[in-house]
Amino acid sequence: MRSRMIAGAAALASVAAFAACGSDSTTPVDNTTPVTYISQMSAANEKPNPNSSTATGTATYTLTGNTLSFVVNVSGLTGPATASHIHVGGPTVAGSVIVPFVTGSVQSGNVAAGTIDLSSTISNGTSTITGDSLKVLLNNGNAYTNVHTAANGGGEIRGQIIKQ
Repeated sequence: MRSRMIAGAAALASVAAFAACGSDSTTPVDNTTPVTYISQMSAANEKPNPNSSTATGTATYTLTGNTLSFVVNVSGLTGPATASHIHVGGPTVAGSVIVPFVTGSVQSGNVAAGTIDLSSTISNGTSTITGDSLKVLLNNGNAYTNVHTAANGGGEIRGQIIKQ
């Protein structure tokens, strides 16, 4: 009986030693894999009233850990962009602004680019959303990108943000 207990303890010690060799506590483990979301924007996607603009645009979002980076490019707006942002809402819903962007006054080119820290609360000036809530909206396709101009104050081009 004593020899079986010693053998069992030795086996347990060997397993523990092997497991300890497999992890290096001084090296950080990064399990974050970037996730990409794309928004293809056009006037036909504007809700509730599409407009006649021929402008198009693409917004690309990359989520890495708690950082969401974005680039919004447009082509052929009716005038300089006056605003751009993320709204809450599905493909047929016109929802509220949840993430405003600093918008460049261009008709074609880069309208907005930057990063959003999703580990903190995001404010649009009148309301807030948590980063986790924004992630849920993005992952479920319940958010869209919108770019506005003076001629189309309600939005000139819009596109759902779709996880790739």
